[in-house]
Amino acid sequence: MNDENIGEVDRLLLSTAGDLDRAIIDVGGFLGLGEKPVAVDMEDLTIMRAADGGDLRVYIDATQESLEAKPEFRG
Repeated sequence: MNDENIGEVDRLLLSTAGDLDRAIIDVGGFLGLGEKPVAVDMEDLTIMRAADGGDLRVYIDATQESLEAKPEFRG
């Protein structure tokens, strides 16, 4: 939440009902190498767009270390 870049949203997963269920975030690594995909629930994310309608950001109240401690998503 301190506007730190701790990973990238790689993909979004839908529930069987077609609702957004989870986001897969790539954390760790360097320049795209060695990243670890982890799943987080959509309700844990805050999605905000800049006032001018341009920049879209996704925020999570977590540290990079806490996300890296989650099990790797394999899907």
